[in-house]
Order: sequence, then structure tokens, then C-alpha cells
Amino acid sequence: MNNPQQPREYDAVLGGNSPSMEGAAVLGGIEEVRLRLQNPDVKVRIAALEQALNYGEQGLDLVLIEGLNDESVEVQKQAHFLLKSRTEIKVKKALIQLDAHLRVEGSTSYSKLRNYLAQGKLEDADCETREAMVRATFREHKGYLRMKDFDNFPCEDLQIIDQLWLKYSGGRFGFSVQKRIYQSLGGTKEYNEKIWNAFGEAVGWKLDGRWLQDKDISFDKRSPEGHLPVGRLLWFGRWGCSCLFISRFASKL
Repeated sequence: MNNPQQPREYDAVLGGNSPSMEGAAVLGGIEEVRLRLQNPDVKVRIAALEQALNYGEQGLDLVLIEGLNDESVEVQKQAHFLLKSRTEIKVKKALIQLDAHLRVEGSTSYSKLRNYLAQGKLEDADCETREAMVRATFREHKGYLRMKDFDNFPCEDLQIIDQLWLKYSGGRFGFSVQKRIYQSLGGTKEYNEKIWNAFGEAVGWKLDGRWLQDKDISFDKRSPEGHLPVGRLLWFGRWGCSCLFISRFASKL
């Protein structure tokens, strides 16, 4: 019969370097989790992450700090998996700040988009946004998205693109910014010309009653909120298609 006083396979134990467990003290609770997260065995650290969330805020902080910054990509993946569905503001901020999603999520790589945005190369970032979106939907051979591609676009990829634009624009640009403005004007999934015109004016896509041409888009950090991304040529250069895109993506964000 197993002795409940004896340490289990992954228990953290105090009592020297002797292989004998006699006289050693078995740790428990959050301190045990903390020590297991320092274990050289990746499997032990992954198991510790899952256990950590049983200990409230302290455990959550361990996953945020230790898990997302672990040297092992496998541990980072597990930490991100455990955190990505949580709604706490500090969790969402941590995932964005650490770019954890770039290492472990999405159907394509977003390193190039991140680099363009970090360097302030907004026109390049806008073009890369289009490229990333057609890659995510396996439409490279066509170079554009169809309406059904908007509806079936992977949510994880959409959120990654949006989070990157938000992070590097200080919250001024991104699909979620466009969504907020569009819905604040009464926008829904149904096309409404009056609302769409008001939206175009609000984000600077329409000036003096005329829709901008592709060459007139402003790739400047001082552009109106929601001005970017445009996803150049993603919607065949037709602003009406952009409206359908935003209205369909709003429910995914």
C-alpha cells in the first residue's frame, strides 16, 4: 500500500542531495508549483503550469511570468494554451506585450508584419497584412479573398493581426478599432450606405465627399483612428467590399 507521507513522482522535496527520501520534507501548494517550474525537465514544468491555475491569482501570475518566458517553446505553448481563453485584462495585455502568439499560434508566420510595424513602416505592414491574410486562407494563387473566405477566416489569425496593429500603433489602428467605430455608428452585418459613408469619413477613407484612391491612403501614425489597415488591393480596390469585410469580421473579434 502506498504511503501518503512519501513524495510523489514530481513532488518538490527539501532535505539535501541524498537520493534517500527519509527525513525529507514534502512541499505542497503554490511553493511546490514554484519549484517545479524551475525543474530542468520540460514535462515537469508543463505539468506545473496546469497545476498553477488551481491557486488563484498567485498561480495565474506564475503562468504569466514563468510560463510565457520559459526557455522551452513547448512550455510557452502550454502557457499560451492555458491563458488564451481567459478574459482578465492583465492576461490579454501580457499576451500582446510578449508577442506570445507569434511563437505558438496562427496558420502562418507574422514575424515580418511585426517587424514592419515595430519599425514604423506602415505601408509595408499594410501590404504584409494582405499577404498574410491570403496565406492564412490558402489564397496565394489568387491574391485576394472571396466573401466566403471572410466568413471562414481563422479567428486566431485575425486576432494576431489585430493585436499587432493595436500594440505598435498605441491602440490607434487595427480591425478591432475599425469594428468599434463601425458599430458606434450603428453598423451591422447588413450593408447600410449611410452608415458606411459615415464610417469612411470617420476613419479618413473618404474626404470631401469622395472615396480615396489607393495611392492616396495615408500611412502615417497621425492618420485618423482606424485608418489602417486597409489591406491594399485585398478588396479589389472597391470600398464597398471593405464594408462587407469589416461587417463580417466584427463578429470574430
